Amino acid sequence: MNSGKHSNFRHNPLLRFGALLWLIVLFASCDRIELYKNTVDWSNPGGDAGQTKYSTLDQINATNVKNLKVAWIFKSGNNDGNVQCNPLIVGGIMFVTTPSQTLFAVDGTNGKMLWRFDPSRKGEKLGGLNRGVVYWRSGNDAFLFYTAGSFLYKVDMYTGYADKAFGDEGRIDLNKGLVRSPDKMAITSPGAPAIYKNMVIVGALSWSAPANVSAFDVHTGKRLWKFNTIPQPGEHGYETWGNKNFWKDGAGINSWGGITVDKETGMVYFPTGQPKDDFYRADNRGAQLYGNSIVAVNANTGKRVWHYQAIHHDLWDLDMPCAPTLVTLNVDGKRVRGVMQLTKTGNILLFDRLTGKLLSNVVETPVPQSTLPGEYSYPTQPKVLWPQSFTKQVVTADDVTNRTPEAHNTAKKIIAESETGWYLPPSKKGILYYGIHGGAEWGGGSYDPQENMLYINANELAWLIKMKDINDAGKQCGNKGEPMSAGNAVFLKMGCPSCHGANREGQGAAPALTQLDKKYKEADIVNILKNGRGAMPAFPQIEEKDRKDIVEFLLNKKSTSASVAVKGKPEFRSLGYNKFLDADGYPATAPPWGTLNAVDLTTGKIKWKVPLGEYPELTKKGMPITGTENFGGNLVTKGGLIFIGATRDEKFRAFDKNTGKIMWEVKLPYGGYASPSTYAVNGKQYIVIPATGGGKLGGPTGDTYVAYALP
Repeated sequence: MNSGKHSNFRHNPLLRFGALLWLIVLFASCDRIELYKNTVDWSNPGGDAGQTKYSTLDQINATNVKNLKVAWIFKSGNNDGNVQCNPLIVGGIMFVTTPSQTLFAVDGTNGKMLWRFDPSRKGEKLGGLNRGVVYWRSGNDAFLFYTAGSFLYKVDMYTGYADKAFGDEGRIDLNKGLVRSPDKMAITSPGAPAIYKNMVIVGALSWSAPANVSAFDVHTGKRLWKFNTIPQPGEHGYETWGNKNFWKDGAGINSWGGITVDKETGMVYFPTGQPKDDFYRADNRGAQLYGNSIVAVNANTGKRVWHYQAIHHDLWDLDMPCAPTLVTLNVDGKRVRGVMQLTKTGNILLFDRLTGKLLSNVVETPVPQSTLPGEYSYPTQPKVLWPQSFTKQVVTADDVTNRTPEAHNTAKKIIAESETGWYLPPSKKGILYYGIHGGAEWGGGSYDPQENMLYINANELAWLIKMKDINDAGKQCGNKGEPMSAGNAVFLKMGCPSCHGANREGQGAAPALTQLDKKYKEADIVNILKNGRGAMPAFPQIEEKDRKDIVEFLLNKKSTSASVAVKGKPEFRSLGYNKFLDADGYPATAPPWGTLNAVDLTTGKIKWKVPLGEYPELTKKGMPITGTENFGGNLVTKGGLIFIGATRDEKFRAFDKNTGKIMWEVKLPYGGYASPSTYAVNGKQYIVIPATGGGKLGGPTGDTYVAYALP
């Protein structure tokens, strides 16, 4: 039976005319973009679903790359931070995000903005990181999926409007349906989502709650399956935890490096990080699955097929940094479909992608045990003998800078006062080791399937980690010896020094917190702690008393709580992530400090290694190119070239993939700390990179996205 409302509509011409007029206005306001017909796309973050970052394009090649010119520059208008999004290009249209996670569609031939989508609602400020956008298409329908803040969004590719039928009018809250109430989870997802059939698969990051990898229905947003990276009772791996309640009370084992899909076999692969806290988890024995692992699951069900743990019971913040890569290997004369995982320790782990059989040569090796009361480090760690590591792995007294005699002597003194060794556990004295900023980083490597070659940019910068018992009323680091305040203890307990330094002095792009009282009021600090801001995550788990204490500390107020007294049970936290630098701020180890490497996956040997990046002031003094810290991946093309930004010197370069020789370089408007993309429209090849600066290397920030092409 029809309702009266429908009957009135059918018989009332004014209502019908009004509805028609409304539809005309609506359609006119939805400027549908047109995709170009003759294109070669960069159709996934990482170039393809296998994360190879390889392109068959060869118009730009070693003979003509020197002629590259700026084809267009797009300015988003948002220069408030770092962009790490690998641009997606479909049908000649680029889709990319900004620091506030506004999504743009840009014409890939001229840089003209076609539409913009602002994900925020009702005064929301959505920050965090976004490393890529994916798309799903069926018939004439095509939608983009990406994350902003704690939400997953679905946006019409042609119009830039949210799909109101998806979740809550176009978005779903990644914190719902988990082990705690949404306000206690603080889940975000910096890694790009992945598409498999009618599912969008998303990883998770949280400093305050257990993480997961989940699949959602592309039409409705309904969660279809969830893989708990901290196993719950009855799940495989639960027995590897000494603390049997960590699955609900603990935090971490994040999957933020990206997700790889093998559509032929229906498998999904993802990397994981370490549990929280990073350097000390008292009274919690065991290997602690699925920390620091590559995990393979059935894409249809989310059920574990196999896993491999690269570090047991990680106490060094050496999480698996990047999405696995699908490769084809030659094993005993047979072609094997493989998957490769790169690590922050410079190792290459190769597996049969179907069975999980380890193809790298690895031996479990005894390691030193923790001296911190209550910590039970794991007795062995996997040592990779083949393929060859692409970075140094142990700091030694012989491996110090010779930049100046003063820098050399300072470095030797710090080494003499610290502990060094392979997987030496954190201590009160302090340990020096490589890996926190890579080895490999979130940008990962590129893989040339024709040559079976891996190209990977790497960092070789050592770090000094010192531990302090926050329940000890001893001296506060950097003060005059007064007992530690209750707020300072919370500051250490929550891991704040990892970004902001033990004395709130700031590190890289993380700001100093010493003068917040001149900028913020108490309510402002409380809001930031509860909800996060920009790249800073939320800490909703902080109890009200602790929140009050840390706010007083951050606002330089005299504490209303008693100073911390000695208690019976120690609780250790690090005094910050301290780079091993000389007095002038340069790495205190011998260069190179950043490299680009070519590794032959047939022989397992490094074919070539070259410094990546330079300090111009050192070059002018006659010092050989040192390389610099670098963040952002590379791509490799059939044209024989590797393209990469990533370096502290803000340059964009092309290398000959056979020799490692620099073939072209240009100074970007700002640092290019995202992986570049390449595509073609109507026979013309383009290379594009976000150049917005900031991030872990600090420096000025801008809003530019630059494309290059031959004249």
